[in-house]
Amino acid sequence: MYRIIVRGIVQGVGFRPFVYRLAKSMNLKGYVKNTGTGCVEIVIDGKVEEFVERLKREKPPIAEISSVEVEEIEDLPLDDFFIEKSGGRKGGLSLPPPDIAVCDRCLNELFDPKDRRYLYPFISCTDCGARFSVAIKLPYDRENTTFADFPLCEDCLKEYSDPMDRRYYAQSIACPRCGPRYELVLPDGIVEGLEAVKKTAKLIDDGKFVAIKGIGGYHIACVTEDDIVMVLRKKLGRPQQPFAVMARDIEAVRSIAHLSEEEEEAMTSYIRPITVLKKKDPKSFFAVAPHLDTIGVMLPYAPIHYLLFRYLKSDFIVMTSANKPGEPMFIDDGVFSLELDAVLRHNLRIHNRVDDSVIKFVAGRRLIIRRSRGFVPKVLRIDSKLDGLAVGAELYNSITLLKDGNAIVSQYIGNTSNFRTFNEFFKRAVDFFMRFVDLKPDFVVCDLHPQFNTTLFAEKLVEKHNCKLIRLQHHFAHAMSVMAERGLTRALAITVDGVGYGFDGRIWGGEVLLLDFERWEFRRVGRIENFRLIGGDLATHYPLRVLFSLIYKEHGDYEILKPYVKYLRRGESFELLARIHDSSVESSSMGRVLDAVSAMLEVCFERTYEGEPAMKLESVVEPSDLDFGEPIIETAEEESVYSKPFVDEDWKAKSGEVRILKVSPIVCEALEMYLENKSLRGAIAYAIVDYLARGFAEIAKRYDLPIVMSGGVCYNSYFTPLVERYIGRRIYLNEEVACGDNGISFGQIYVGRFLDDG
Repeated sequence: MYRIIVRGIVQGVGFRPFVYRLAKSMNLKGYVKNTGTGCVEIVIDGKVEEFVERLKREKPPIAEISSVEVEEIEDLPLDDFFIEKSGGRKGGLSLPPPDIAVCDRCLNELFDPKDRRYLYPFISCTDCGARFSVAIKLPYDRENTTFADFPLCEDCLKEYSDPMDRRYYAQSIACPRCGPRYELVLPDGIVEGLEAVKKTAKLIDDGKFVAIKGIGGYHIACVTEDDIVMVLRKKLGRPQQPFAVMARDIEAVRSIAHLSEEEEEAMTSYIRPITVLKKKDPKSFFAVAPHLDTIGVMLPYAPIHYLLFRYLKSDFIVMTSANKPGEPMFIDDGVFSLELDAVLRHNLRIHNRVDDSVIKFVAGRRLIIRRSRGFVPKVLRIDSKLDGLAVGAELYNSITLLKDGNAIVSQYIGNTSNFRTFNEFFKRAVDFFMRFVDLKPDFVVCDLHPQFNTTLFAEKLVEKHNCKLIRLQHHFAHAMSVMAERGLTRALAITVDGVGYGFDGRIWGGEVLLLDFERWEFRRVGRIENFRLIGGDLATHYPLRVLFSLIYKEHGDYEILKPYVKYLRRGESFELLARIHDSSVESSSMGRVLDAVSAMLEVCFERTYEGEPAMKLESVVEPSDLDFGEPIIETAEEESVYSKPFVDEDWKAKSGEVRILKVSPIVCEALEMYLENKSLRGAIAYAIVDYLARGFAEIAKRYDLPIVMSGGVCYNSYFTPLVERYIGRRIYLNEEVACGDNGISFGQIYVGRFLDDG
């Protein structure tokens, strides 16, 4: 006989009944069971090569096989093939799969009048449906999910108990007799069942605003007409931030946006992420995505969405998370605090809120912007003997747990400087995941910034668990997030973003770092030149302050900026900015440089959401032959060699050579050029991005090491491919986690690999 161990996403996806059906079709004897350590054990009495080949080829659509191990064992007294009861936890991981878009077979049944689940908005099977969002604890059985509130009827129980049925042991199955229901809450009453869905569709078509409870939380839906969307912006306090749009089908998407094969494949996958696409008409959907040439679009992924579009006249609707800026999305009746016309809700409890995931393709490579529904809780492997917790960055927060060499990255949490997000979401996520996997951490990793809520939380947590605290510098964590994906121990990293607390107390954000865990060598070998953030945080919100800083540093005056006086805020003057210039904090942030260019080209003067000035700048870029010559790179001796990438009682720093990319002379030259000929705006924007890409490439390509790049600027469709072109070889980008701060926690947890020897 043969024992086969299968690892990957093989639990909660219908893998055991699939194995059962496969073995029965081959007349094999043996058994299949979950081991309780995240893998599946199969014993068969023959035909092992054919069985393994078919296992890989015919597996369930959402199963992922990472490895198959086969060993010959002594014969067992078995006279049939059966599904054995699952093994215990044994200290290992046995996570549920992510929430999965409704499958084609369920869709066919949903619209089949002969099917008993006809038009039932909670139709699902082993291949689709809510998973992580309803999971309360392990093991992942129905009684440990919020579906426990809905005992199965006789018909559903029969399906659930039959190994030959595709709904065998599918924890989320239900039907109109025994399952959850929708109702529409209106100011003057409640409409139930299918009529609630029909009424919702009519309200949306009529220009009304309806909150819709889905898999991971509430969305707000309305039509995409500019005047309607502008009203929604006032209701939510989101004057400029782009809204996501849900399209009826992929044909509708093709009618409004350029769509590559890779983008279409991602959009139609079981993840169904919001995908940032290039508009065909840059002026279209203006209120949805103001002053952007891109739009975030997703396809229906829950049965309720397909039912809505059955009755909607519109091919596109706004489908944005129901929350105020910075706060977590609503999963309960708190949504009624928003001034909306109606609420379409269901009575299935959401235990884990899960936002829609967001991706963007840059030069044909998928980059994750927000890693949430569909991705979580997928396990990533890290070769470590220690268990730990990483609490992530302040913005775009996620947390990562490390247990038995498995890294589990949480769903997107958001802005932890916000009281509600920190208390109601972050703390709850930490508690949930630690209990979920029974984590007893050997170490906890936080950001170097001493005042983050996450840092203060980590300090208390290590006292509670009597474990080690690691304060990892933000940009080293960015670099390590890519290294962790690739299993690298040495790399040269380009880390480009908006804000990160540096070892020297300055704000970093345009860095070239050397990380060598084999020689235990960590250096800052390059950076953008320092400039002042006038007024600190105010400079991050008002890009004209950064432009002033760069011009003032280079010229020592601000005469050339006189045409921009009209853009100053009430009470501001250039004289005031000059007086507080020298006392303001210094920064090397590339994100802030792009903000300054955005202001210079009169694109954006106030940041109302993260990344706004740079995103709007990207929308005006026009590739051209204009350039600013070879990058100006100076060399300086400064504190840049570190004993560790994290600060503890033994951390030391010493002086070393740093190459500094000058930007202020180029910004001054560009400003003069722009004021002389404003029609060059797009060409100047491209030329500056090109200059920055060449500068970073020039510093990085001198090193014979794998080159990794991370940080929010990686999402720039021009910068990333230009860097790779100028370096002349492949650079590694994040693929499994976000390039931005949403991926920081995964980089933080990678330090666990290198703590084994103390």
